[in-house]
Amino acid sequence: MSERRLVMVPGPINFEPSVLREMAVEGLDHTSSEFVDAFAESLAMLRKVVNATDGYQPIVIAGSGTLAMEASVTNFLKKDSKVLIVSNGYFGDRFAELLSRYPVHVDMIKPEVLGDAVSPEKIIAAVEKESYDLVTLTHVDTSTAVLQPVREVGKALRNKDTLLVVDGVCSVGGEEIHIVEDGIDVLFTGSQKALGVPPGLAILWLSPKALEKLKNVSNNLSPYYTDLRKWVDVMRSYESRKPSYFGTPAVNLIVALKKSLELILKEGLDRRFTRHKQISEAFREGVKALGLQLLPKEENVAHTVTAVKLPPNVDLTSFVSSVRGMGVLIARGLLKEVNYFRVGHMGSVNANDIIATVAAIERALYKHGYNFKFGDGLAKTQEVLFKYGF
Repeated sequence: MSERRLVMVPGPINFEPSVLREMAVEGLDHTSSEFVDAFAESLAMLRKVVNATDGYQPIVIAGSGTLAMEASVTNFLKKDSKVLIVSNGYFGDRFAELLSRYPVHVDMIKPEVLGDAVSPEKIIAAVEKESYDLVTLTHVDTSTAVLQPVREVGKALRNKDTLLVVDGVCSVGGEEIHIVEDGIDVLFTGSQKALGVPPGLAILWLSPKALEKLKNVSNNLSPYYTDLRKWVDVMRSYESRKPSYFGTPAVNLIVALKKSLELILKEGLDRRFTRHKQISEAFREGVKALGLQLLPKEENVAHTVTAVKLPPNVDLTSFVSSVRGMGVLIARGLLKEVNYFRVGHMGSVNANDIIATVAAIERALYKHGYNFKFGDGLAKTQEVLFKYGF
């Protein structure tokens, strides 16, 4: 059997060969002019990816998206601070798990039905009733593939002292984000999903409002390594073309990030986001044509990942193993109460990748005795792709 694998899990994704080649450069001195220029250019491009103005500060730290999540909240909290968590799944709940280790007060809002997003009106009503230091949203929860509306909440918080923190791990680079118009104060992601860089970079953006609060919150709860006040100084130094040090930067990953951001901006953000929408529609329509149901409601679907329910008589572990045995890597669902699998379609995923994935899903379903007409999923997927000119 061939060792070739098509990676269709929701991160880490398939990476562009040119990005991987950048990681193979000889070790760079983090104070060298070559690296300083690469880091400065990467920070400038990170602003463009989320439509940020110069007043917004991007930060890149060696670490995972979980590190970025912890930094995104602890830097703005002190003892007895209040946080409102909006959760649509496993990663929204993770905010609560994280904050349970700190002396803060937490309220949580969840949708009444799994697969729904929480309505902006419900969130706004909560912040009008109670004074919160932070409101956290998960833009796309990787566990449920639910896309959470952000802008209405951001507008409601714009003139309040409350900061809006958005988990963009499964959205940045694949979903439209206008950080200024959306009213996002703290946005974070990891490198390994739609930004198209191997795991290892924790990336954040801070608004002017967040930067001011960061400066004025004394005795915050941040651990030493994730003290963003120190990292802001480092980033500003690199952007001024002067090397700086707090912790050693992941030099090879950062030069790979520069290459990936160049590819993203060369494609064009509008074109990139449209491609993600069209590719994801083709996949969703293909699996629906097989009689399968989506976990998220139609109005809340993400364009970077899809969660698909399996029939009760199809064993999840065996099904995922069958698809993987055909050379296509898909992911199990993270929530135990639902029998479902997840497929990522972000970054450089193309039409042929989607076709191959639907074909493998069809064969695995047939192998597990599911009753459907062979080819219906593929036909619908190709119909949608053809409609969009793929």
